[in-house]
Amino acid sequence: MTTNADIARTAMNDPAVQEQLHAAADRGRQAYCTTFTTYMGLLGSYTYFDSRFLNCNQEDWYSAFEFWNVTWMRCQILCCIVYTVLAFVVLLASLQLLSIIMLAVVSVVSLIVALIFAHLSWWCVVVNNGCCGNVGYFIWALIFLIDAIWLLGSGKGLLGLVYLILTISTAYLMVICWKLGAGSTARQIVTAVSTTRQSNAQQ
Repeated sequence: MTTNADIARTAMNDPAVQEQLHAAADRGRQAYCTTFTTYMGLLGSYTYFDSRFLNCNQEDWYSAFEFWNVTWMRCQILCCIVYTVLAFVVLLASLQLLSIIMLAVVSVVSLIVALIFAHLSWWCVVVNNGCCGNVGYFIWALIFLIDAIWLLGSGKGLLGLVYLILTISTAYLMVICWKLGAGSTARQIVTAVSTTRQSNAQQ
């Protein structure tokens, strides 16, 4: 008897199917890379303040996510510059030249990572509606939660306090993901866990 798994394995071994999958992957990569230019344009031209997006009830949650995502990235750039300058002054005063070089390298790398992260989250949520529907929103809500926890306990000392401003935009991004569908997924998970526990208790 032929099962669905057998059919899937046969299809995956078909050169024509593999070619179509590779073509689809190439189109996806091209689409992703193309939107990077669009995102860079948003960083330079998007409004710096809009009181509409301060509310926790929005008519367009995707526009709200885009605003706070761009704000998050701009704050990353600002905080990195302020932190790097202050740290540079402190290290220069004690003539820690090697540490100054490491500071510059770490600052550049952290900005690149932050930019990739910001663009990826924008691409997944705004451009592709979470990529995985409500599950995608739930995953991004968790990621932003982890980011907020990391910001609060990053261990950068007094100079690292400049990064606390990021918690505002991070909190808004979590709320938006929750409103978009993460909350629904969380409730489904809680219900499933509760049902499983009840079934195990009855056994």
